Amino acid sequence: MLLNLELQVIETKQETHDVKSIKLGLKEKIDYKPGQYFIMELDVEDQENSRPLSIASSPTEDFLLFSTKISQSAFKQKFNSLEVSETVKLQGPMGVFVLKEDAQQIVFLGGGIGITPFRDMIKYAGDKKLPIKLILLYSNKTPSDIVYKDEWHVFEKENPNLKVINTITQPEGTDWQERIGRVDEKMIREFCADLNNALFYICGPPGMVDGLSNLLKTMNIPLQNIKIEKFVGY
Repeated sequence: MLLNLELQVIETKQETHDVKSIKLGLKEKIDYKPGQYFIMELDVEDQENSRPLSIASSPTEDFLLFSTKISQSAFKQKFNSLEVSETVKLQGPMGVFVLKEDAQQIVFLGGGIGITPFRDMIKYAGDKKLPIKLILLYSNKTPSDIVYKDEWHVFEKENPNLKVINTITQPEGTDWQERIGRVDEKMIREFCADLNNALFYICGPPGMVDGLSNLLKTMNIPLQNIKIEKFVGY
């Protein structure tokens, strides 16, 4: 059922140099599936006063979390300037890029702000103690671009079925000691032993999504096991 909501901002956070988050307070529990999105409408003097935004919070949490990459558009500038107690309008939930709760193994392939629905799904699976083996391969340019950086090790501690791998493509000038390079076939095979039975969720900029989905096809991953969500306009 589509809801029309008007909710108050209860917290704002600068996640990275160009990613901002807001938390919206809930007066009552909202029913949505992990991975879905809302259409957010903001009070801007622009024809484009609404955008689809993935829900980054899990249905098990008592708030709605939205994070987005800030650009010069009127909508994004308004989002960036939102303060506690201001209200935003939402319509939804929508979308079919959702967690398959009876899956045996899921590999999340994320880039940049494409991480938002994966935070939702991973938090939900941990809170519900679902017996799914979860692997997150998350690619960013630099360590400072990792969104929800402080949460990933917490989620791993809470869920023994979760493995989070951060990989960086531009490590120069940093003290990064972990993975370097884009997500590739070698990395996928290293962390996913059962390619034929795993589900692959890909989310991020269109170029990244197309590249990884084509890679999986060359690896003979069944098409029905590849689920994609493209983030456009970033």
